[in-house]
Amino acid sequence: MIESRHFFTLRNGTRQGGVLSPWLLARYVRDILACVASSGIGCTVGGMFINILACADHVVLLAHLWCGLQQLLDIVGQQCEIINMSLNTHKSVFMVFPPCDQFKVVVSSFPEFCANGKSLLYVSSFKYLGYIISSNNNDDADIQREVSNMFIQTNLLSRKFHKNCSIAVKSALFRSYCICMYYAALWSKFHVGILNKLRSSYNRCIKIFFGFNCRDSLTNILVTLGLPSFDTVMANAAVSYSRLWNSCSNRIVMHLRQLSLRKV
Repeated sequence: MIESRHFFTLRNGTRQGGVLSPWLLARYVRDILACVASSGIGCTVGGMFINILACADHVVLLAHLWCGLQQLLDIVGQQCEIINMSLNTHKSVFMVFPPCDQFKVVVSSFPEFCANGKSLLYVSSFKYLGYIISSNNNDDADIQREVSNMFIQTNLLSRKFHKNCSIAVKSALFRSYCICMYYAALWSKFHVGILNKLRSSYNRCIKIFFGFNCRDSLTNILVTLGLPSFDTVMANAAVSYSRLWNSCSNRIVMHLRQLSLRKV
């Protein structure tokens, strides 16, 4: 029996956010992901071998040696050529995470990584999926991002909804655009001063948006508006993250969860 195959061309791609986009992307790059995952080059996290993480078109390669990471880049480059695709070296960067024990640091500089014959940029921090990852494993940069974002959103809402808007509507807007600190539960290593700065920014933005005086009692304002305090927002984020973590069926997450339970 001879199977007939029909080919067709695409002149326009799917729009961003379309239902078909993630399915087609997964079909398109799955061979690249499978080839990297089966290469045997990477690092071990909690006894599990991991060398690639992919969320849509945001791909991360992991290796504990310089030569290993370069080999992974070469594999990705070769597989991209097969499907007539190339890496965007202008948006691709690399980071080096030094050991926590400074006495175990062997060298402080590394040769440049190359992809498609072009050198990749070395960075000490990078925003991945909205979260700023720092090579020193510190969350200060991401907390500062949240501080700036909170003032930006508050000023934007104040310009558009300062007049002719009820307190209930303004409260809903503030909850939606200013309190959604999705990554707060991931903050584990930071200076107390930067977190206090975020707390002050949160309290200040509430008074700015709702038109209160800076000397007004914050407790009375929160009770009147029905808004949570900063500590409540942080606690809710931790509880929500813990609930999602415990219910996640991802293989890597399940392995790390079991590992943490063993240590306890």
